[in-house]
Amino acid sequence: MSNQGPNSFKIDQAATFQMVMVMDVAPKLRFGSETDQECMKDGTPKWTAQVTAGFRTFGAPKFAVLSITIASHEDPRQGVQPGMSVELVGLEVGVMDKKIKDRDTGQEKVVGAQVYYRAEGIRPIGGTAHKRGEQAA
Repeated sequence: MSNQGPNSFKIDQAATFQMVMVMDVAPKLRFGSETDQECMKDGTPKWTAQVTAGFRTFGAPKFAVLSITIASHEDPRQGVQPGMSVELVGLEVGVMDKKIKDRDTGQEKVVGAQVYYRAEGIRPIGGTAHKRGEQAA
């Protein structure tokens, strides 16, 4: 997929999900670390929001736990509690090549695709149900 153009896509949350409920928001830690928070190249801290999303389907909704990366100097946990319905501001889904390295030759080869989610922020949705096409306050 590298060289085929953009690999991330903006998502219309109201049209895609029946509901999104936050389970946890925490600093995203560097691989192998228990304390060092991962940051963007510009120094912006990264956070991970674990949410349960109910996808709109033709039958009963299908539920999945999604891990959403949020880059923010502000702590996105403020005003958001586990169990709250939330809006993922600027939600994107990205797709990148999943590669493995051949043990014998050391060459990388593409063996599939890997999906990731990121958002600009997370905010609670007011006491009324979030209906398709409405903007959250």
